[in-house]
Amino acid sequence: MAHDAPVLVLDGPPGAGKTSLLAHMVCALGDDTVWFTEPNARLATGLSMPVHPSPAGHTLWFLRHEFDKARAARRLVVDPATSLLISDRNHLGALAYCYATRAEDSLPYRTARDFYARRIAPALPETVLTAILLVSPAQSLARRGNVAELPRWKQWFDQGLLERLHTFYTDIAPTLCPTPPVIIDTDGATREAVLAQVAGILADVGPAETARRLTSVAAPTLRPSLDEQFADTYMRLGGLEAFGHPFTPAIEHRGGTVQLCQLGALHRDPAGRTRLWNPLADPDRRAA
Repeated sequence: MAHDAPVLVLDGPPGAGKTSLLAHMVCALGDDTVWFTEPNARLATGLSMPVHPSPAGHTLWFLRHEFDKARAARRLVVDPATSLLISDRNHLGALAYCYATRAEDSLPYRTARDFYARRIAPALPETVLTAILLVSPAQSLARRGNVAELPRWKQWFDQGLLERLHTFYTDIAPTLCPTPPVIIDTDGATREAVLAQVAGILADVGPAETARRLTSVAAPTLRPSLDEQFADTYMRLGGLEAFGHPFTPAIEHRGGTVQLCQLGALHRDPAGRTRLWNPLADPDRRAA
């Protein structure tokens, strides 16, 4: 019998709880789960870098990355060792930005939407499920301290942009998912309540053990320290500016060690080599 693991996409506006949820899932589900961290053009090198430093160039990079990821996911879902793939954002993130931004050099929303329809949508596995974590603009700001920690993150604290993102994820995003998404309102919701809803999604499509582990394992402490074994690579690849803060401790996964950050993750293989966690450049690792 063919094996097709479900792909669970987590998307939504800033501060909705996507990264915290991903961190919990990574720690709870173990070796039979693989994941894609949030796309981050600042960690791209060589020919994989954005073709232009403008918002339009970065959006095109994001969309092309999602096209590559969709094709990679088709390979990964048939791996019998994998019961679940998780993606922190997908094409919805790029489309939401194009819809909400007012930057003059941004990619037109219609252009981004057409790229999704022509290239990404046909490449996606049939098993893609989407959970949109929704948060009000006021809660989005409050959860993130109301002020951007770094100057380049300032745009994500703009009230107008957050309101337009909320509209996109509420009214438009459901029409741009391969299957109807589950929308989880995280305003006032406990972490346990959100986990229970996600576990319910997985219980309908995957092994019961996956959903059980998700709700029975304690969540990791937020903002743990960067593990010493990753310190040099973290700084060499851009430090806080590129990765944000760590969001999991270092965890063992398929013979290696991984530590998840807000905007990427680092991997140490059994031979002691430490590098960026990137399945698109290194498909044999079978994770992201």
